[in-house]
Amino acid sequence: MSKVREGVPLRELNTLKLESQATYFLSASSVEEVRLGVMEAKKHDLHITALGGGSNVILSPVIQGLTLHLNIKGREVVEEGTDHIVVRLGAGESWHECVLWAHAKGYYGLENLALIPGSVGAAPVQNIGAYGVEIQDLIAGVEVVDGLCGEAKTLTKEDCAFGYRDSVFKHEVGRHWLIVSVDIRLSKQAVCCTEYPGLRDHVSDDPMSPENVLQAVIALRKAKLPDPLVDPNVGSFFKNPIVSQSFAKQLKATYRDMPQFTTHDNQTKLSAAWMIDYLGWRGVEENGVIVSVNHALVLINKSALYASQITQFAGKISASVKATFDVTLEVEPQLIGSGC
Repeated sequence: MSKVREGVPLRELNTLKLESQATYFLSASSVEEVRLGVMEAKKHDLHITALGGGSNVILSPVIQGLTLHLNIKGREVVEEGTDHIVVRLGAGESWHECVLWAHAKGYYGLENLALIPGSVGAAPVQNIGAYGVEIQDLIAGVEVVDGLCGEAKTLTKEDCAFGYRDSVFKHEVGRHWLIVSVDIRLSKQAVCCTEYPGLRDHVSDDPMSPENVLQAVIALRKAKLPDPLVDPNVGSFFKNPIVSQSFAKQLKATYRDMPQFTTHDNQTKLSAAWMIDYLGWRGVEENGVIVSVNHALVLINKSALYASQITQFAGKISASVKATFDVTLEVEPQLIGSGC
């Protein structure tokens, strides 16, 4: 298969630094190369696994089929109005670098999402969010290639079926879509979203500005979250669970200090970090994996080589939360391959 390599190690393409090998591998830097990969996979009856920056995945020791590294670069304006602008970002661009680029250009709205690791292509998959803003709020369209036939298509926000840390791309009905670029609608007027608890107190209002929000978010994330380039991790390892208001009230009656937040659909979001911390997991190390001393939602890989070491430790944490609070924690990073 032209341009496709065999037996490629993936340790440097996942931020947990786990040992993994792709049976077949293609790094695609253009839409045409993505389509080439799809055609080659179809020709040889290979399953396709999409891989971006590797910042939200847990890779098994062997990834069967064709691992398609989506490495498409590019930033361009595709629509401009009096007070808004739509930018198209290549899937292989660094998310944080694009946030800084847009802000410097005077295209506002991404400030709350600064310093989130990973590539642009992963942003809609995970529906990344932070400090009161989710990427779904800004999506104008997602350009994809159909991994089943190689056809290019633009998906609307509605097509993406966004949810809390969720999208169509994480489910069977949409896993075949390979994201090649993302269109984001931003404001040419200064906008500041500071309603999220914990952010408002850190933003200077003299005067309030997108620059102040950007710097506050960067400072907060640096203080809480370890740099994956220094301490291998995938950021938040567990999702914050969503429960009914009635069940939340029961928990609050027993655990009065438990943080709870009402969602837009009148359910209650619980703090996974608080529950993990309450149970004494912060700083605990097993199997070469440690719960960050700065943030209980972050698991740092100190010396683990394989996915099973990560998932076994995470399973113990989840089991303890279930036993104490009767709450099920969902893993946020995607498990790829068998044997995880």
